[in-house]
Amino acid sequence: MDQRYSTCESERTRTAIRRGLCAALGAAVALAVFVHLSAQPSPLTVERDGDLLRLRAPQLDFVTGPPLARLHDGRSVTYVLTASIQIHRGGSRVHGLTRQVIFSYDLWEERFSVVQRDDPKVAASHLTTAAAEAWCVHLLALPARAAPADKAFVVKLECSLGEENAPARDAPSAATFTGLIDFFSRKEPSAPPRWEAASLPLRLADLADKTRK
Repeated sequence: MDQRYSTCESERTRTAIRRGLCAALGAAVALAVFVHLSAQPSPLTVERDGDLLRLRAPQLDFVTGPPLARLHDGRSVTYVLTASIQIHRGGSRVHGLTRQVIFSYDLWEERFSVVQRDDPKVAASHLTTAAAEAWCVHLLALPARAAPADKAFVVKLECSLGEENAPARDAPSAATFTGLIDFFSRKEPSAPPRWEAASLPLRLADLADKTRK
Protein backbone atom coordinates (compact mmCIF):
# COMPACT_ATOMS: atom_id res chain seq x y z
CA MET A 1 0.00 0.00 0.00
CA ASP A 2 2.75 2.42 0.97
CA GLN A 3 4.60 1.78 -2.28
CA ARG A 4 1.47 2.30 -4.39
CA TYR A 5 0.69 5.50 -2.48
CA SER A 6 4.24 6.76 -3.03
CA THR A 7 4.05 5.95 -6.75
CA CYS A 8 0.71 7.76 -7.04
CA GLU A 9 2.05 10.82 -5.26
CA SER A 10 5.13 10.86 -7.52
CA GLU A 11 2.93 10.73 -10.62
CA ARG A 12 0.80 13.59 -9.28
CA THR A 13 3.93 15.63 -8.62
CA ARG A 14 5.26 15.00 -12.13
CA THR A 15 1.88 15.95 -13.63
CA ALA A 16 1.77 19.17 -11.62
CA ILE A 17 5.30 20.03 -12.70
CA ARG A 18 4.49 19.39 -16.38
CA ARG A 19 1.38 21.56 -16.16
CA GLY A 20 3.29 24.33 -14.42
CA LEU A 21 6.06 24.24 -17.02
CA CYS A 22 3.57 24.31 -19.90
CA ALA A 23 1.76 27.28 -18.35
CA ALA A 24 5.06 29.09 -17.79
CA LEU A 25 6.24 28.42 -21.34
CA GLY A 26 2.88 29.60 -22.67
CA ALA A 27 3.24 32.85 -20.76
CA ALA A 28 6.77 33.26 -22.09
CA VAL A 29 5.59 32.81 -25.68
CA ALA A 30 2.80 35.36 -25.19
CA LEU A 31 5.30 37.79 -23.70
CA ALA A 32 7.71 37.27 -26.59
CA VAL A 33 4.91 38.01 -29.06
CA PHE A 34 4.08 41.21 -27.15
CA VAL A 35 7.71 42.38 -27.27
CA HIS A 36 7.97 41.49 -30.98
CA LEU A 37 4.79 43.36 -31.90
CA SER A 38 5.77 46.39 -29.82
CA ALA A 39 8.99 46.65 -31.85
CA GLN A 40 7.22 46.92 -35.21
CA PRO A 41 7.47 50.50 -36.58
CA SER A 42 4.21 52.40 -36.93
CA PRO A 43 3.51 55.11 -39.53
CA LEU A 44 4.39 58.66 -38.51
CA THR A 45 3.08 61.81 -40.16
CA VAL A 46 4.77 65.20 -40.01
CA GLU A 47 3.11 68.61 -40.43
CA ARG A 48 4.82 71.99 -40.55
CA ASP A 49 3.37 74.44 -38.06
CA GLY A 50 5.31 77.67 -38.46
CA ASP A 51 8.77 77.07 -37.00
CA LEU A 52 7.87 73.60 -35.72
CA LEU A 53 7.38 70.13 -37.15
CA ARG A 54 4.38 68.51 -35.45
CA LEU A 55 4.24 64.73 -35.23
CA ARG A 56 1.28 62.38 -35.32
CA ALA A 57 1.42 58.63 -34.75
CA PRO A 58 -2.15 57.42 -34.10
CA GLN A 59 -1.16 53.77 -34.48
CA LEU A 60 1.68 53.95 -31.94
CA ASP A 61 -0.03 52.07 -29.10
CA PHE A 62 2.41 51.99 -26.21
CA VAL A 63 -0.03 52.05 -23.29
CA THR A 64 -0.63 48.33 -23.47
CA GLY A 65 0.60 44.97 -22.22
CA PRO A 66 2.57 44.82 -18.94
CA PRO A 67 2.77 48.65 -18.58
CA LEU A 68 -1.01 48.89 -18.77
CA ALA A 69 -1.36 46.10 -16.20
CA ARG A 70 0.95 48.04 -13.90
CA LEU A 71 -1.22 51.13 -14.28
CA HIS A 72 -4.37 49.15 -13.55
CA ASP A 73 -2.67 47.94 -10.36
CA GLY A 74 -2.48 51.55 -9.19
CA ARG A 75 1.20 52.08 -9.97
CA SER A 76 2.75 54.77 -12.14
CA VAL A 77 4.67 54.11 -15.36
CA THR A 78 7.40 56.27 -16.85
CA TYR A 79 7.87 56.37 -20.60
CA VAL A 80 10.86 57.80 -22.45
CA LEU A 81 10.01 59.19 -25.90
CA THR A 82 12.59 60.40 -28.40
CA ALA A 83 12.00 62.05 -31.77
CA SER A 84 14.86 62.48 -34.20
CA ILE A 85 15.54 63.85 -37.67
CA GLN A 86 17.81 61.67 -39.78
CA ILE A 87 19.19 62.01 -43.29
CA HIS A 88 17.30 59.60 -45.52
CA ARG A 89 20.33 58.13 -47.26
CA GLY A 90 23.14 57.55 -44.83
CA GLY A 91 20.98 57.59 -41.72
CA SER A 92 23.04 60.20 -39.88
CA ARG A 93 21.11 61.92 -37.11
CA VAL A 94 20.95 65.71 -37.29
CA HIS A 95 18.64 66.50 -34.37
CA GLY A 96 16.91 64.76 -31.47
CA LEU A 97 14.50 65.57 -28.67
CA THR A 98 13.68 63.42 -25.63
CA ARG A 99 10.81 63.71 -23.17
CA GLN A 100 10.04 61.60 -20.13
CA VAL A 101 6.41 61.35 -19.08
CA ILE A 102 4.84 59.75 -16.03
CA PHE A 103 1.48 57.99 -16.43
CA SER A 104 -1.03 57.25 -13.69
CA TYR A 105 -4.51 55.77 -13.90
CA ASP A 106 -7.73 56.70 -12.11
CA LEU A 107 -9.53 53.43 -11.42
CA TRP A 108 -12.85 55.17 -10.73
CA GLU A 109 -12.95 57.39 -13.81
CA GLU A 110 -10.98 54.94 -15.98
CA ARG A 111 -8.90 57.79 -17.33
CA PHE A 112 -5.18 58.57 -17.48
CA SER A 113 -3.16 61.45 -16.13
CA VAL A 114 0.20 62.32 -17.65
CA VAL A 115 2.89 64.74 -16.49
CA GLN A 116 6.20 65.71 -18.06
CA ARG A 117 8.85 64.52 -15.65
CA ASP A 118 11.14 67.56 -15.75
CA ASP A 119 8.31 70.10 -15.83
CA PRO A 120 5.29 69.20 -13.64
CA LYS A 121 3.40 72.20 -15.01
CA VAL A 122 3.13 70.38 -18.33
CA ALA A 123 0.40 67.91 -17.49
CA ALA A 124 -2.98 66.62 -18.60
CA SER A 125 -5.68 64.51 -16.98
CA HIS A 126 -8.97 62.72 -17.70
CA LEU A 127 -7.49 61.30 -20.90
CA THR A 128 -8.47 58.19 -22.81
CA THR A 129 -5.69 55.85 -23.92
CA ALA A 130 -5.53 57.32 -27.43
CA ALA A 131 -5.67 60.90 -26.13
CA ALA A 132 -2.89 60.26 -23.61
CA GLU A 133 -0.63 58.75 -26.27
CA ALA A 134 -1.34 61.63 -28.68
CA TRP A 135 -0.62 64.15 -25.92
CA CYS A 136 2.81 62.62 -25.39
CA VAL A 137 3.64 62.66 -29.10
CA HIS A 138 2.56 66.32 -29.25
CA LEU A 139 5.34 67.15 -26.78
CA LEU A 140 7.90 66.09 -29.37
CA ALA A 141 7.53 69.00 -31.78
CA LEU A 142 10.84 69.47 -33.59
CA PRO A 143 12.30 72.77 -34.84
CA ALA A 144 11.86 73.06 -38.60
CA ARG A 145 15.28 74.69 -38.90
CA ALA A 146 16.86 71.41 -37.75
CA ALA A 147 15.70 69.64 -40.91
CA PRO A 148 18.11 69.76 -43.86
CA ALA A 149 16.97 72.22 -46.49
CA ASP A 150 18.54 70.40 -49.44
CA LYS A 151 18.28 66.71 -48.52
CA ALA A 152 15.55 64.18 -47.95
CA PHE A 153 15.10 63.20 -44.32
CA VAL A 154 12.99 60.95 -42.15
CA VAL A 155 11.58 61.54 -38.69
CA LYS A 156 11.73 58.66 -36.24
CA LEU A 157 10.01 58.27 -32.91
CA GLU A 158 11.09 55.78 -30.26
CA CYS A 159 9.35 54.96 -27.01
CA SER A 160 10.64 52.82 -24.15
CA LEU A 161 10.01 52.32 -20.46
CA GLY A 162 11.92 54.29 -17.84
CA GLU A 163 14.63 52.53 -15.83
CA GLU A 164 12.42 52.35 -12.75
CA ASN A 165 10.06 50.07 -14.69
CA ALA A 166 12.80 47.57 -15.55
CA PRO A 167 12.76 44.09 -13.95
CA ALA A 168 14.60 43.74 -10.65
CA ARG A 169 18.24 42.73 -10.93
CA ASP A 170 17.88 40.19 -8.14
CA ALA A 171 15.40 38.10 -10.17
CA PRO A 172 15.74 34.33 -9.47
CA SER A 173 18.28 32.45 -11.54
CA ALA A 174 17.03 30.20 -14.32
CA ALA A 175 19.68 27.63 -13.34
CA THR A 176 17.22 25.82 -11.06
CA PHE A 177 13.86 24.37 -12.03
CA THR A 178 12.06 26.77 -9.66
CA GLY A 179 14.04 29.65 -11.09
CA LEU A 180 13.16 28.54 -14.62
CA ILE A 181 9.44 28.51 -13.82
CA ASP A 182 9.67 31.94 -12.21
CA PHE A 183 11.76 33.28 -15.09
CA PHE A 184 9.21 32.26 -17.72
CA SER A 185 6.19 33.35 -15.67
CA ARG A 186 7.36 36.88 -14.85
CA LYS A 187 4.89 39.54 -15.96
CA GLU A 188 7.55 41.81 -17.43
CA PRO A 189 10.24 40.99 -20.00
CA SER A 190 13.88 41.02 -18.93
CA ALA A 191 14.48 43.62 -21.64
CA PRO A 192 11.91 46.45 -21.60
CA PRO A 193 9.81 46.64 -24.78
CA ARG A 194 10.27 49.42 -27.30
CA TRP A 195 7.80 51.05 -29.65
CA GLU A 196 8.79 52.81 -32.86
CA ALA A 197 7.27 54.98 -35.56
CA ALA A 198 8.84 56.42 -38.69
CA SER A 199 7.83 58.79 -41.46
CA LEU A 200 8.27 58.38 -45.17
CA PRO A 201 11.18 60.31 -46.72
CA LEU A 202 10.41 64.02 -46.55
CA ARG A 203 11.71 67.30 -47.97
CA LEU A 204 11.28 70.50 -46.05
CA ALA A 205 10.17 72.41 -49.16
CA ASP A 206 7.33 69.93 -49.70
CA LEU A 207 5.82 70.42 -46.23
CA ALA A 208 3.09 73.02 -46.49
CA ASP A 209 3.04 75.40 -43.54
CA LYS A 210 -0.49 75.16 -42.14
CA THR A 211 -0.16 78.61 -40.50
CA ARG A 212 -0.14 80.15 -43.97
CA LYS A 213 -3.37 78.57 -45.13
